[in-house]
Parts: sequence; C-alpha cells; structure tokens
Amino acid sequence: MGAPYSQDLRLRVLAALDEGLSKTSAHKTFKVSRSTIDDWLRLREETGKVEAKTAYYRGCPPVLGDTLAVRDFIEAHRHSTLTQMVQRWQQEQGATLSTMAFSRALKRLGYSRKKRAISTWSAH
Repeated sequence: MGAPYSQDLRLRVLAALDEGLSKTSAHKTFKVSRSTIDDWLRLREETGKVEAKTAYYRGCPPVLGDTLAVRDFIEAHRHSTLTQMVQRWQQEQGATLSTMAFSRALKRLGYSRKKRAISTWSAH
C-alpha cells in the first residue's frame, strides 16, 4: 500500500468534477484512477470531507499494550534478563508469552533489553 494522495490533489480533482469535468477527463488530467475518484466522491458524500485516513494500525495488534501495569512490571524487573522477565511475567500474570513478543513490547515502549545476566569486563 502506497502513501495516500495529498489533500490538495483530492480537493482539486473534486473541484474540477464539480465544475463539470467528466470522470474520464479527470482521470487522464490528474493521473488518478477512476475507482479512486469514485471512492473520494463516496467519502465526501458520506462524511462531508475527503481527508486521508491516518489513524490506522498495520499488522497484528501488540500482545502487550502500553498500559501502566506493563510499565510498572518493566520498571520493577528492569535488572532482569529478557528470559527472566518472561518467566516472571508468566508467574505474576498467569499468561503465556513468547520471548520475542516481550522483546518487541520492550522495544516499542522504548526500553532496551539486558542481554546477559552478568556484565563483561572491558579494558579501556
């Protein structure tokens, strides 16, 4: 799915149609498909405007939402490894959760994960 057409183009196409330009001529002039023009006309008829939809989510919804309970859990166990966090989540919440799902939730909420239980020494 590509980016939506600009609001300006949508308004220009519909204004040209309102002034008497045929759909076929508008299609050729503005390089917009006939079905898209029909969709815009239908949208304007139903809602009164032709703004592009912007608040939609692509893909599956996240397993862990951005709730206060999730953030509190992460803060309480922030020194644990990812595997330990998943195990504690399952113990406390009683819900089975994969390590990858928990990793994606951490990343989406802006947390980095701890990769090892102990730190390694680095010479400077």
